[in-house]
Amino acid sequence: MADAFDPQHAERLGDPARLEALPRSAVVSLLRLDGAETVVDYGAGTGVYTIGVAQAVPGGRVVAVEALPRLAQMLREKITPDLAGRLEVVETDANAVPLADGAADRVVMVDVLHHLYDQPGALDEVVRLLRPGGLFVVLDWGDRERPVGPPLDHVLGLAAVRGIITEMGLEEVEAHEPGTDLPYHLALVASKR
Repeated sequence: MADAFDPQHAERLGDPARLEALPRSAVVSLLRLDGAETVVDYGAGTGVYTIGVAQAVPGGRVVAVEALPRLAQMLREKITPDLAGRLEVVETDANAVPLADGAADRVVMVDVLHHLYDQPGALDEVVRLLRPGGLFVVLDWGDRERPVGPPLDHVLGLAAVRGIITEMGLEEVEAHEPGTDLPYHLALVASKR
């Protein structure tokens, strides 16, 4: 079973070394946004990346999904008036997101999949939320030595992530090993058929 994120480590989510290793711009770029999409940030945490995504969809909407109340509250505190109309925080402890089937153009998980890989309910919810042709974007710590992030025995490699994507019934669009585009993160973009 995957280890759940410990909310006592919330301050680590905004660590400058983490943001240097995975810049907000890299997350936004992989989402392939035109500015009018509905994006679900599944496991949004304190909103380190959510805010950047919301800024990139001035004509769209971001639904930030978070299971830990402390992290959801920290994210709410970051919502500025200009983002309030397009950024909603949803707390869930049962994986359910109050959106219709196929309501999301994009679902993104940043450093979350290694916590959820053995929770099929969460991954089923991702598939349910995506519209046909919608993209699931996964960025997660790679299985290589690094000065930041969780221990190696707590992360998944790209092969494991590809297996999860296949089990979800999604089609790989692009993939990047850690050390190629990003120093410590793998990235995978998949499409719903």
